[in-house]
Amino acid sequence: MTTLLENTGALKRRLMLSLPATEVEQQVATRLNQLARQARVNGFRPGKAPLSVVRRQHEARLRDEVVGELLQGKFIEGLGEHQLRPAGNPDIRAEPAEGGDALRFSASFEVFPDIALADLGGVTLSLPSATVTDDDVEKMLDRMRRQRAEWPEVARPAARDDRVMIDFVGTIDGVAFEGGTAQDVPIVLGSGTLIGDFEDQLLGASAGDERTVKVTFPADYPRDTLAGKDAQFAVTVKAVQEIALPEMNTEFVQAFGIEDGDLDALRARLRERLEQELTTALRRRRKAAVMQLLEQQHQFDLPHSLVHQEAHNLAHQAQQRNPAVDPHADMAPYEAEAARRVKLGLLLAEITQREGIKTDPARVRAEIERMAAGFDDKDMVINWYYSQPERLQEIENMALEEQLVDWVLSKVQVTEEVLSFDDAVAT
Repeated sequence: MTTLLENTGALKRRLMLSLPATEVEQQVATRLNQLARQARVNGFRPGKAPLSVVRRQHEARLRDEVVGELLQGKFIEGLGEHQLRPAGNPDIRAEPAEGGDALRFSASFEVFPDIALADLGGVTLSLPSATVTDDDVEKMLDRMRRQRAEWPEVARPAARDDRVMIDFVGTIDGVAFEGGTAQDVPIVLGSGTLIGDFEDQLLGASAGDERTVKVTFPADYPRDTLAGKDAQFAVTVKAVQEIALPEMNTEFVQAFGIEDGDLDALRARLRERLEQELTTALRRRRKAAVMQLLEQQHQFDLPHSLVHQEAHNLAHQAQQRNPAVDPHADMAPYEAEAARRVKLGLLLAEITQREGIKTDPARVRAEIERMAAGFDDKDMVINWYYSQPERLQEIENMALEEQLVDWVLSKVQVTEEVLSFDDAVAT
């Protein structure tokens, strides 16, 4: 073998590369001669500058180019000789010469791990199931009525499910804190909108009442300056309102696109939408359960370079959501998720290769049709996906993941966990 391999860690390798100095010099000389025939140098006509002048201006750059190209070829040759699959780019460094006419370099890099697929035959996996019931449809109808409710004022003490209009000033140790003061805030008592038992302390209040509400911010409250602190709020109740729901008459039904005002037709449409939402939620839960199972059943070393790159990707995504995040400050918060993603990516790639799983065009078509179902012109949406290579690739990847999920489920023992609709669609 022309390259020497060293194992420097579980996945770390180092190739020692040698370049004959004579070969480097020959290629540098050839390129200098070629360049001299066309080089433009101040004070000389094109291609007429002395070779010594061209060498002085360009030799260093040409030498770097030659050495870089020869090293790349030698590195690829070494990978083939030792049957290595590098994970990431190598760190190439010059090494001290040991006599002779060779230039010595080391190429340090990581390799992909050898993955032994677990035997899933004796593994049991619980998957959720749920159905849309009449009660679920009626709950949705009730929410739709509440969205269109009116809130007339009443001259009585506030009860649960009433809405109160309040002003408040919050203090901690007698000092007002940022964000703790507001005016004309509508709060439905019992909705859980405010922290702790804030809302319960307003039960029985009437318009014009002033109350002192005492609460403790949760220890995990997002604002560190408030987390775990005791606070009190000077609250002024400006109005008490009770809900007035609209009747489920023809006018109400027509507001949701049912032109003939048929309430049963609206219920049927709601059921269809709830079933679509449930199907999506169950698919998401099924995939999550399978991925968690694969992660638990397999243990192998991960290339640090891939985890580091994925952590950087997650940090930049966090910055896009919140510009205040510095993606270069600290990768620690992203490393666990990055490692999980890299591990699953390597696992899924291994399964795909070993089992010869290829994207099923019928699945891709079904997925695109499912995504187009909510549009009036479904054919236009379908054609758009097929005309956009990047978007089509995304759908193909989704379909392939579903095929991989099916493969795993064909290997394990599946049990059913029956959930309510609300529990199944909860994030």
